[in-house]
Amino acid sequence: MKTKNFIDGSMISIHFGKTVGAEINNEHYSIVFNIKNNDNMVFCIPLTSPKMKHFKTEKDFNERNYLQLKYPHTYYIAQTDSIALIDQLRVISIDRLRHFHTDPTTGKMITLYPEELDIIKLKVEKFIKSILHKK
Repeated sequence: MKTKNFIDGSMISIHFGKTVGAEINNEHYSIVFNIKNNDNMVFCIPLTSPKMKHFKTEKDFNERNYLQLKYPHTYYIAQTDSIALIDQLRVISIDRLRHFHTDPTTGKMITLYPEELDIIKLKVEKFIKSILHKK
């Protein structure tokens, strides 16, 4: 996939390569966003499977209670049963893009519902502000 033929909020498999420590590595789906005036890079938020460590209690994990996430820099996406790792957002080369996440029943590319996309954008904005305006 050498071109940007997706809309903001598309879910695309990305090869993150070798990384260090807690950084997400190998291949994972991510929420991707176009970067204006840049055809070679995309902004992405990696996704991972929900794990007990993302929720406050085992009951919250089993019920996928998104209101009881342990960390403010994560977000549960019911649409794909995944966790957005907002603290691992990054800009990457389009050469790392592998394939679109598609709906198994329709074969159509999966993009976030507009409501979910709006929430994630707000969480990203809040996360970036928390970095830039530390007291």
